[in-house]
Amino acid sequence: MKLFSSIYIGSYETTMKVFEISKQKGIKTIDTLKISSDIIKDILSVGRIMPETCDKLCRVLNDMKRTMESYKVDSFSVVAGPNIKHADNSLIVLEQIKVHTGFSVTVLSNSEQRFLGYQAAAAIEDFEEIISDSAVMIDIGGVSLQITLFSKGKIVTTQHLSLGTVSISENLKKLGSSSVNSFEQAYEMMYKELEVFKTMFLNEIQPKYMILLGVQVSTIAEKISGFSSKKVKTKDYLDFLNKINKSYIKTFEVENDVYLDNVSFVEPTVMLYKVLAETLKPSTVYAPGVSVCEGMAYNHSYSKKWLTASHDFDNDIISAAWAIAKRYGSYQPHLKALYKLSTEIFDAMKKYHGMGKRQKVLIQCIAILHDCGKYISIAEAADCSYAIIMSSEILGLTHKERELIATTVEFNRKPVEPYENLSDRFTVEEYLIILKLLSILKVANALDRSHKQKIKNVSMKVKDRELVISIEANSSLALEKGLFKKNADFFADIFSIKPVLKENDKL
Repeated sequence: MKLFSSIYIGSYETTMKVFEISKQKGIKTIDTLKISSDIIKDILSVGRIMPETCDKLCRVLNDMKRTMESYKVDSFSVVAGPNIKHADNSLIVLEQIKVHTGFSVTVLSNSEQRFLGYQAAAAIEDFEEIISDSAVMIDIGGVSLQITLFSKGKIVTTQHLSLGTVSISENLKKLGSSSVNSFEQAYEMMYKELEVFKTMFLNEIQPKYMILLGVQVSTIAEKISGFSSKKVKTKDYLDFLNKINKSYIKTFEVENDVYLDNVSFVEPTVMLYKVLAETLKPSTVYAPGVSVCEGMAYNHSYSKKWLTASHDFDNDIISAAWAIAKRYGSYQPHLKALYKLSTEIFDAMKKYHGMGKRQKVLIQCIAILHDCGKYISIAEAADCSYAIIMSSEILGLTHKERELIATTVEFNRKPVEPYENLSDRFTVEEYLIILKLLSILKVANALDRSHKQKIKNVSMKVKDRELVISIEANSSLALEKGLFKKNADFFADIFSIKPVLKENDKL
């Protein structure tokens, strides 16, 4: 058994959870501390985190540190949500935290934060059953939410919307929260944003489940709802939401002798939940009560081999990449051929390229997405592909990994820039990975240059500093052979192993 503590510095509260982790029982929460924070209010009002907010945060973190030490945890992690980066003085605040608490805080990107919530949700016992038909997973944050659509167990799309509990609350204040019109305007804005998502992605899919993630979701699900199950019919769910207002909250607190943090956010949260259910129209709403802290525990447990993930997250990444390629009209037969060839080259070279399982997922994404920009402009396909990839949330990839994919795809059609030009974006190691992945892509692409899948029965092996690619062809390979030499030379420059094309006689 292991003890792990996660501390998450969010937009409007800082949360610490202590978990008991074992292979037999999985992850069990044994302690939780939640303290409200004005981080997002400061950022939205003055663009920086005020000294008093920073001081309070440091005191809270020191209290949490003492609690954590009393449990004698085996390990811990301290992270902050991506919104902290919007503060003009974020670097100073992070340094103050380090000086006063000893914590080196990792600031998550949006995609990293959302993936942690997803890891927690995917660990739920019946998660695979829930997504096997169709489902939308909603991860609600302070200033935004993210919707991931599943169909037949696979990810169709992940979309980021600028709708969050704090941002809606602040908009209501600006409009005048006592005004009926302010609520009408807020509702109209939310309906409009979600209708766009529904029109673009739900034409052929009617989600059966709506999975709600997020800190505020946990609070409402655990303390207010009174539902015996975390799964409720949408009609019952909406009936319940329609009861919640400030008066209901006050009565609930008195009758149950509890205090609900951030009550000012309950009203905009309820508004958002109602709009989501009314627009997406699932038959069942599921609030498992997990968020980033649980995701941190699962992520750490998987990396340390304390637990084994039951869900295939790599497959989610590949499924999302295929969905993007389909959306932008990429030629599927060529992509499938390139996916297979690039994977085979990667595997044949595994003793020589020094890359691992994660980079294999990256080259597969690169093969799938390398032509997506042609949908916008054939002449500017490199720039357009880069823009599409960087603008597309792929759940499971970090922001840096997405940038590696996008840059590799861009260099497939443009001259490779020297490291000096990219040193502000990538480390030397990351730059070398780009070159390695690019060389694999170029050789694979050369083998199907005509987009006619002329080759079959491909086998590859490294022998005497050559990557021997043995093939059979069903028609002339003149075009493929013409491009192959140039791309093989680039490959040899990177790996000091020369690809050689060997055409076998047809049987």
